[in-house]
Amino acid sequence: MSISAPFIRRPIATSLLAMGVFALGMICYFLLGVAALPNLEFPAIFVTASQPGGSADVMAATVAAPLERHLGQIPGVETINSSSSENSSSVILMFDGSRSVDDYARDVQAAINAAAQDLPPGLTNAPTYRKANPNNQPVLILALTSDTATPSELYDYADSLLAQRIRQLPGVSDVDVAGGATPAIRVDLNLRALNAMGLSPDQVRNTLAAANVTSPVGFLSDGRTTTAISANDALHSADEFADLVISMKNGVPVRLKDVAHVYDGQQDQYQAAWFGTRRAILMFVRKRPDANVIGTVDSVKADIPLMQSWLPAGVTLTPFFDRTPIIRASIDEVQISLLISLGLVVATMALFLRRLAPTLIAATAVPLSIAGAFVVMYLLGYTLDNMSLMALVVAIGFVVDDAIVVIENVIRHVDAGMPRFEATLVGAKEIGFTIVSITASLVAVFLPIVFASGITGMFFKEFSITLIAAIVFSAVVSLTLTPALCGRFLKPHSEARPSRVGERLERFHAGMLAAYCRLLDLSLRWPRLTALQPLLLIVITVLLMRLVPAGLFPQQDTGMLSGRTSAGADVSPSRMMEQQRKLAELVIGDPAVESVGSRLGGGWGGGGGGSGQLYISLKPLADRHGESTFAVMTRLNKIAQSVPGIQMRLRPVQDLPSGGGGGSGGSGGQYQVSLKGNDSLELQ
Repeated sequence: MSISAPFIRRPIATSLLAMGVFALGMICYFLLGVAALPNLEFPAIFVTASQPGGSADVMAATVAAPLERHLGQIPGVETINSSSSENSSSVILMFDGSRSVDDYARDVQAAINAAAQDLPPGLTNAPTYRKANPNNQPVLILALTSDTATPSELYDYADSLLAQRIRQLPGVSDVDVAGGATPAIRVDLNLRALNAMGLSPDQVRNTLAAANVTSPVGFLSDGRTTTAISANDALHSADEFADLVISMKNGVPVRLKDVAHVYDGQQDQYQAAWFGTRRAILMFVRKRPDANVIGTVDSVKADIPLMQSWLPAGVTLTPFFDRTPIIRASIDEVQISLLISLGLVVATMALFLRRLAPTLIAATAVPLSIAGAFVVMYLLGYTLDNMSLMALVVAIGFVVDDAIVVIENVIRHVDAGMPRFEATLVGAKEIGFTIVSITASLVAVFLPIVFASGITGMFFKEFSITLIAAIVFSAVVSLTLTPALCGRFLKPHSEARPSRVGERLERFHAGMLAAYCRLLDLSLRWPRLTALQPLLLIVITVLLMRLVPAGLFPQQDTGMLSGRTSAGADVSPSRMMEQQRKLAELVIGDPAVESVGSRLGGGWGGGGGGSGQLYISLKPLADRHGESTFAVMTRLNKIAQSVPGIQMRLRPVQDLPSGGGGGSGGSGGQYQVSLKGNDSLELQ
């Protein structure tokens, strides 16, 4: 029984079916998301909590420790690491991977809810968690600046107006607002005045809490009608708080302004951000895991004129630190590589087959196999990224093999004088099992990568499945469409009409065959020397492996830098802000730098007032005279040493993680050294 026989007898239906598969693959291609990396589910979850005014020791004892106790009870936890700084604590959970990260996330949320009763009441918000994903880096940063509006007003515009709009755009998962905090009334107590009045800070706190409670008052009723009582007793401005009576002394009221300085401010004074050297509010746009990163960024940028029209005069919304140019370039280059590979494969087949019909029949296997891979990618939720596109480039070299084997076996029977239709039936039947065995052997080579563990297995799983899908579809095409076309279009070599191109190909092939025969004769005359060549190649390979630098992925020159700034614990927030602004001024003055955004405190990994982050976009490579990102990074690190009291550590932004690379927001170093002990003062 021949697998190909039904398709050979129905060439039109087979061709229509192939066209349908190709059309479906193209539809799936346009529906696929675009990203730098595959959507990975690392078995890691980050939990963070913040409490304004909390020192590192207090945060560790009152926030991190209760969270650790409850999170440690989750089944499958392998390691728990926590870090605490001023105002914030974070807990990093690593799981054994026996379940999906979504299942672990539900357990983490349940543990956070259970820990609520053990956490201090001063937490502004409940602890939150975030799943680890290298694709979750911000794809675009927006800077909101003004010479007239205050940072609190800018934060209000960004948080209540712009961020809400951006979250509604297609592809956007979340928007983080940095550089400001919720507007608040700040009260700086005068301890000497309090002591003179015989008052304590607790009395002031209790009075403030009692005076600003909005609760239901009740109803009035005369038996026939009912009226709700509405009392507007909430305090809204600093002047209203300043006039608040906190005590009576000898019949004289003591007001809050008598013992404190009351003014408008923000809830967290450690948070600040700059765009260049101007105070700003930064908005970090993140995309959904399955979204097209290019489409997401384009939709946000297209909406900027509308959002700008909502803002008062003097307030400017500026996009920067766009991650898509390098992704666009990567996708375009890989797609061009696909077309070049296809052209080279077709040219190679034409060179050796030397006939138009067999070349075109074999070439049809390439687009159909890739279209089938697109269908599988869409069904599995994959994206067009560096790994999946690399798999398609590699697959082009494999997908034509099966078709060529079928075509050559059919041509053998046709040239022997057998009728074309019968030659196709016989040739396809003879080679069918060979096609299955070739496909099975190729799948067996790449299948172990699917089950590989660790970060390498996670990154290459999509690569291997995409490649396997293309190989399997190539086998299906070779057993169906290829023999169906052979039964209709192949002719004996003797019936082929000679052409100028055909004659040139014949002459080139004859010359190449003659050169091969001469090399073969030399090899047979010197068998010992020929046998030593593989050993010599092995020795050279081992030597080169020792000389070539090693790494998980190659370094990329993305034209973007991210980094951290840090200062000592004795540096005040105002001093840190001044140093951060000076540092940004030096960086923006570099001729290779296009824009700089920086922030202090807050956010995921933002730390307290003693640490900050930098987001640097460089000018195009031509405008910086070919200077690499790494050379610019080295120069900026040296420039930063001229600012006393603050340290800056930069690293290039990478789409693919590698040693010393990584995304934004990292720790700023290539290595980490940890000291452990029971006494924090001794460790310091």
